[in-house]
Formats: sequence, C-alpha cells, structure tokens
Amino acid sequence: MLTQFKSLQAERLQLEELVAMLVFAKQFRDEFESLNIEPPSYVDANLKALRREITGRISDGLEKQKHELMARLDSLKTPSERKAELQKQLTAIEKQLNS
Repeated sequence: MLTQFKSLQAERLQLEELVAMLVFAKQFRDEFESLNIEPPSYVDANLKALRREITGRISDGLEKQKHELMARLDSLKTPSERKAELQKQLTAIEKQLNS
C-alpha cells in the first residue's frame, strides 16, 4: 500500500479504495508524528489529494442525483405548468433584450 500511496493516482482508484488509502495515509502520518519524526513531504500532499478526490466524487454523485430528481419532477408537470415556465423564461429573455 505504501508504494501505491507514494505514487498516488487517485483518479484510477474506486471510491472504497480511496477511503482505504486515506485511512492508511492518516495512520502513516500519525505514526511519524508519534515518533517525533517529520513525515516525508509527499504524505501531506497525497492526503490532500485523496480528500479532494473523495469529496469531488461525492459532490459529483450528489449533482447527478439532483439532476435525475429534477428531471423526474419535470416529467410530472402538467402541460399548463410547462407552458407557464416557458412563458416566464421568454419574458425574462425579452426583458434582457430590451434593456
């Protein structure tokens, strides 16, 4: 795992592998600190990269879920609701053009 952590390529790993790597990295850094040894520079850099990748993937998943839910809600609208929304958008565009 250390070799994989040293040459981190987070984009190639699955989410659960990223989380496992993060656990390893935290313990690895903590052990250096408990021994009063300065951890190698790649440790903090790769920890940040792991956190960024994990939070980015979680955010991407939530955005996808939101988009799917909005599409489902939109499909449930009546024709008159859709027409009203389109009219509202058209009015806003016309206002911008006339400004």
